Amino acid sequence: MDKGEPIGTIVRLQIQKYPIKAKGVGYMPQGILSVSQASVDAWGMVGRHDDTWVIDAHHKAHPASRGGGRRPLSIGFTGHYALMAERFGSAPDGIAGENILIDGPPLCLDNLGEGLVIETAEGERVALERPRIAAPCVEFTSFMLGLDAVALLAEVEAPLMDLHEGRRGFIVAADHTPKGIGIAVGDTVFYGSVE
Repeated sequence: MDKGEPIGTIVRLQIQKYPIKAKGVGYMPQGILSVSQASVDAWGMVGRHDDTWVIDAHHKAHPASRGGGRRPLSIGFTGHYALMAERFGSAPDGIAGENILIDGPPLCLDNLGEGLVIETAEGERVALERPRIAAPCVEFTSFMLGLDAVALLAEVEAPLMDLHEGRRGFIVAADHTPKGIGIAVGDTVFYGSVE
């Protein structure tokens, strides 16, 4: 895989222990677990917590797998968090539930091209392929607005649109990573593509 210019470093890794959103119930960020190291493969991500590997809710092997493995990983950028905080008053790092948070500018889908490459401290590389926008939802938007219940779409349409274009994050795949590769906070992320 080819790597291009650096974007930034990983500042947060996290997994969702269980699905954190449910229609009619709302957004439940208590299911987000911050981890200092993780392993990524074509099936998704697992994170190391208290000497145990914890499977992300989007991983194909998770018993309550969301999306049947079609949404194996997600990424976000600190630049987007600054924009969310400006719009909603507060946006703690990781609250959107992405797996990998990168210290980098706010980027749009066109900026990501074919994808990104993580380079570990050991020199291994993980290609994050086929980026697409993680569409915002009424549950997350209602949560960010501080509402006690999930609003109707018509009631939150404007703030929901403010979370589009990648501000909520991007979904990526790691199809060319057949075996788990360990990644950690501090690893560098580059623009890149699979050779």
